[in-house]
Amino acid sequence: MDNNKHPNMSPSEDLECVVCCHEYSRRQRVPRLLHCGHTFCTPCLEKLANVDGVIRTVCCPLCRWITCTRASLTLPGGLWVNIEIWDQIAEKAQKTRRKEDSEEDLNKRLIRPMFWDSGHAVLKSSLQKMFNCLTVHDKRMQAF
Repeated sequence: MDNNKHPNMSPSEDLECVVCCHEYSRRQRVPRLLHCGHTFCTPCLEKLANVDGVIRTVCCPLCRWITCTRASLTLPGGLWVNIEIWDQIAEKAQKTRRKEDSEEDLNKRLIRPMFWDSGHAVLKSSLQKMFNCLTVHDKRMQAF
C-alpha cells in the first residue's frame, strides 16, 4: 500500500469520485476529505449533506462515518481539499498539455505547408502539370 495515502482510501478513489464516477477537477469537482479519510467531489458531498440546526452532517457513503461541520460554513469551507489528489490533477493536466504540445509540434514538422511557400511555386506548378497529364492519360486509357 502507498504510505502517502490514507489507510481508508480505496484504489478507485485515485482520480475520480466513487459516488458519481466523474474525474475530480480543480473547479467543479474539487476532491474533499471527510473526517473518516474518504474523498468525494464537492457536488456529491453537497447532495449528501444534511443541516440540523447549527450542525451540518455528511454520512460517508463507504464507511457510514458521520462528519460534522458548522452549518454557518459552506461545505467547501468546512472540509479540507485532498491535497494528494489536488496535486495529481495538476500533474495530469501538465502531462496532457505536454503531450498535446508535442503532438502539435510533430504535426507541424510532418505536415509543413511547403507548397504554399513562394519558393516552391515551381515545384507546385510541375506537380500540377504532372497530375494533370496523369488525369488526361487516364481518361484516354478509359476510352479504349
